[in-house]
Amino acid sequence: MPTVKADIEYLANIPLYEVEKPYLALLPPSEGYDPDEHRTDNLEYETAHGMSITDIRGSDEFKLEKCGFQVMKHTSNIKSVSSIEDIEAYKRETEKLLTKQLGATHVHCYDVKARKNMLFNRKQFDANDPLLVEGPAKAAHNDVTIDSGPVIIDRYLSDEEKHRFLKPGYRFRIVNTWRSLVPELEDRPLALCDARSVDPDDLVAADRILPDRAGEVYYLRHNSRHRWCWLEKQTPEEPFVFVLYDTKAGDHARICPHVSFDNPRAPPDAPMRQSVETRSVVITEE
Repeated sequence: MPTVKADIEYLANIPLYEVEKPYLALLPPSEGYDPDEHRTDNLEYETAHGMSITDIRGSDEFKLEKCGFQVMKHTSNIKSVSSIEDIEAYKRETEKLLTKQLGATHVHCYDVKARKNMLFNRKQFDANDPLLVEGPAKAAHNDVTIDSGPVIIDRYLSDEEKHRFLKPGYRFRIVNTWRSLVPELEDRPLALCDARSVDPDDLVAADRILPDRAGEVYYLRHNSRHRWCWLEKQTPEEPFVFVLYDTKAGDHARICPHVSFDNPRAPPDAPMRQSVETRSVVITEE
């Protein structure tokens, strides 16, 4: 398993966050508020240079329960997510995939996000637009916290599903699937942090404010113990699945911080990174 040395972006460890919670507001312009004129976050980042990132191709060590992520083998029938019909079809396909992969009783895919590694020169956007294409997310993070997980589950399950599953005997997870949309991904691939190398004190809760609600994510502070992994030349048939939240107590993996990075092995003419990710509530019997 060859290793590359690359930079990983973290949330800065600064005194500000001892008195002020990190936040990011994704709000449209309104009277008296212009996101191009007013700062919409208090996020400060720092770069850890020369971090070792291990290629996991060919290894069977990395499993969801142990480290928080694994590589699946799956060929999608959905080749793009450029329409509402594509997105809905990809959600249903993801639900079937996770049901089989995780032995789930019920799966609800509630979010699909397309990304491209490019600069978007737009003054405003709708964060709730299902067709919104974004650039790679900044700084190592986990999309769900111990507090926001139950809120997400409550938001996306129907009353009937809550009555059926919100009782002893069922385990709830929120998981992400992440798939390359280029034949071999070399430009700005995804790095995943082995959950076994993350100390609880490395995680910093941050508010993520949308027009219709506020959520919470974890940002990761640098720790030299972090073990980063990637899949070199990842293909669309090799999607990641990784865990963001888990109601089951224990010493198994319950989170998976992640971030993209500049790949030092990428050739100058490597196709631009394009990817699609999903977030799903996954319910299994305990």
